[in-house]
Amino acid sequence: MWRGRPRPRKLTSRRFRLPRSGTIHWRRVSLVLAEGERNPLFTPMKKVLFRAAFGGLIVLLVVSVALLLAAISSLFAADNFLIQGILGVSAFAALFPIGAGSYLLFRRMTREDYLRAESEKWLAERRHPNQGQLKRRETLKRWTLWIPTVIVVLVCGFLDETWPFASHLLHPYSGRLGEYRVSIPLIWAVAFAYGNEDDGNSVLVAQRYRGLLRAGSGLYAGRRPPFSISTMGFRSTPAGDPFASKTNAPIVSTAFPFGNRVITCWEEPPPEWMIVKRYIACATPEGDFSGWFGGSEEDVSEFYRTLESAKPTK
Repeated sequence: MWRGRPRPRKLTSRRFRLPRSGTIHWRRVSLVLAEGERNPLFTPMKKVLFRAAFGGLIVLLVVSVALLLAAISSLFAADNFLIQGILGVSAFAALFPIGAGSYLLFRRMTREDYLRAESEKWLAERRHPNQGQLKRRETLKRWTLWIPTVIVVLVCGFLDETWPFASHLLHPYSGRLGEYRVSIPLIWAVAFAYGNEDDGNSVLVAQRYRGLLRAGSGLYAGRRPPFSISTMGFRSTPAGDPFASKTNAPIVSTAFPFGNRVITCWEEPPPEWMIVKRYIACATPEGDFSGWFGGSEEDVSEFYRTLESAKPTK
């Protein structure tokens, strides 16, 4: 029976807090660590199973949201682009609350284990013989956190070059057009690539952007942005391309060597639906390979160089 002195409270890891002052209660820290060793929150195997189950829960939530939006989309017509756009934006927006909620729930469920690990880490750092090395390590960690931000700024600042490079990574075999191979420059983005192994028909469309980042800022500033797009496309059709027909009144016509054959290019007035300065179409006499260009004056030479790089693979 205790007399004259209050009964000491039972110390638990929930009540343990690292002191903000310079005083270190080594006895309390030792008791917390000893309690964690006697009664751990998760054994290593349980940790693995718990994280796997938690990851499965997140996947289940994402799939449930996708199925729900797909069911809602089936209630409307397929050509209702407004509803499809709203559902598409909702699909991306739903990922943020799922991620935030999962993070908060995970921290809540592993709070005691986290406190115990942080206590052990804090004690190890206090006993480290080289405190200067720890300070340099912490400084390096703080600067490392800025690396993603710097990468995003650089990518957005040079979007005209970084986006085409990323498109080449996403379409590594886009230059293969049936029996031909075309080398698309790295500054041209692969906008569309299609190949059919049954009939051998292949299509490749590439675009060159100028002022892609300034376009958005110009719209917000209320002025016309200095933005332009040049497009070039190539088709491989072993049975012949019905669209590769020469116009009746071309502005200029030129023939180029194309392997053992020749390919003819002719320039004609741009179609009404194309806001471009130059429009050029090319095709072989058999019509099994064709190309076209629509864009600015400064990209015409790049189109011809790409056309000359097209080589038969057989």
